[in-house]
Amino acid sequence: MIFINDFTKGFERENLLENINLVIHPGKRIALVGKNGVGKSTFLRCLSGQEDFSGRIISEGVGVSMMEQEGGFENLDRSFRDYINDKKKISEDKKTSMEQKMGTPEIYEDEDKLNSLMDRYDLLVAEDLLDSENANLIDILGKLEVSEDVLSQKISSLSGGQKVKLRLAECLARKADIYFLDEPTNHLDLKSSEWLGQYIKDNIKSLIVISHDRYFLNEIVDEVLKIEDKKFEKYAGKYSDYEEAEQEHLRVLGHKFRDATRRKAKLLESAAEKRRWAGLAGSKRLKSLADRLEREASEIVIGINPEDLVIRIEIVFPDKKLHNCEVFRLSGVTKEFNKRVLFEGVDLEIEQGEKIAVIGGNGCGKTTLLKILMGIESVNKGSVFKRDNLKIGYFDQELDGVSGEKTVAKFIEEKCGRDIEVLSTMLAKFGFKDKFLVQKIGKLSGGEKGRLNLLRITLENNEILLLDEPTNNLDIHLKDSLEKAIREFPGTVVVVSHDRYFMDRVATRVLDVGEGEIKSYKGNYSEYLEAGVSRNDEEKDIILDDKATS
Repeated sequence: MIFINDFTKGFERENLLENINLVIHPGKRIALVGKNGVGKSTFLRCLSGQEDFSGRIISEGVGVSMMEQEGGFENLDRSFRDYINDKKKISEDKKTSMEQKMGTPEIYEDEDKLNSLMDRYDLLVAEDLLDSENANLIDILGKLEVSEDVLSQKISSLSGGQKVKLRLAECLARKADIYFLDEPTNHLDLKSSEWLGQYIKDNIKSLIVISHDRYFLNEIVDEVLKIEDKKFEKYAGKYSDYEEAEQEHLRVLGHKFRDATRRKAKLLESAAEKRRWAGLAGSKRLKSLADRLEREASEIVIGINPEDLVIRIEIVFPDKKLHNCEVFRLSGVTKEFNKRVLFEGVDLEIEQGEKIAVIGGNGCGKTTLLKILMGIESVNKGSVFKRDNLKIGYFDQELDGVSGEKTVAKFIEEKCGRDIEVLSTMLAKFGFKDKFLVQKIGKLSGGEKGRLNLLRITLENNEILLLDEPTNNLDIHLKDSLEKAIREFPGTVVVVSHDRYFMDRVATRVLDVGEGEIKSYKGNYSEYLEAGVSRNDEEKDIILDDKATS
């Protein structure tokens, strides 16, 4: 068991979580959910000893293995083996620093601070004892169809899917008591996601996972913890059970909120009326009655407005329509990467207004294809035609352009050149309140960075959208809004995605990248599956099951 007592985690003068008391029981596979930015990843980092906190986390020697989100590689010129060694060095440095702090009067004279620091130290020690077993690591990489030599390649040369698979394999190779997985299916192809779900069901008894993949969660979890208003709400059962219970919870909250708001308004209105009459008539009795009504109103607890628990954002891409024409044409294109041919002799035309989903296994060249269309990658053979003066909006799966020390307001101002007051209004529409104006981008969650990048693209006057894994880390409501915006956008959209719901709702054409070629099929993802091309019956069942749980 892991005992969490009076736990509070602050972030830049504001608490993400307050006075949490919770017991994590063994044998539970738990989904940790909540809107972007509420502290899901931060909570897992605290549970694994990576961040400090107030209160207690008593793990009693429980071995923890954590997979963090795909971002955060500080040195892209190092290999993944170097990254693992660097992590050990960082952990050792943290423990040394903690040992030194334990000897300072500020800590050892404050029992609460000392206990929290020792809890965090114990968590780090427990994790460090679980060195990844190389044989297990290689075996899991093989199951994920990643060769061992990728471990020694520069991280900068790896695809998003390869990076996720390496971090996933490192985590699963440890023989832990409980596993923490933060967005493990981001960038994973469908086959790898299916393998991971089955591996968890067969091998992992205790787990806390953050994911926005509804199908994946429904397959593996038996409990849901939702972060809401800085507290936890617990739901038993599958993820689909949680969704039903959550809808009822929001309905009840809404009823209570509206009823309390209405009663309070009536009492205050009546009190104001009585006070006016008391003033006209000089009546002490009416003044006393007004005072009593105001006291009653002040004692009414309004509660939570359920609308504040969900960020509802309407994404609208500018309506700048081109005449029907060809916008891209690849003729005899061959592209090599790290001495490997990704595709060869490709002939491909993309017309105005098409909505194209690009699919394929990790590392097959999907992102490279988008970069070729964008003009930031050259080809080894053949030619690429692009219509003149196209304004292209590009969403980078690595979010490399959405990082660093700039504030959110400065980032949008520099990218789009709008007045700060106008930008403040635009940011608010995307769920970024005033406090985010001075928030540094590097401190945002993955979901918040993705949301910021989408806002940037909506402020540009684009005719073409090239979107590389835009739904990673986005909550369900924002995915729905993005789907609607793409369908209504009159221009051409080429999107790389592994999200089955998303592709089904937006695609009018599918490009399948793999085995040295790019195949084109008309229709959405379900129609592509029904065509039976390079897909087996089991994968067809997956999409049908997806629809049943959506």
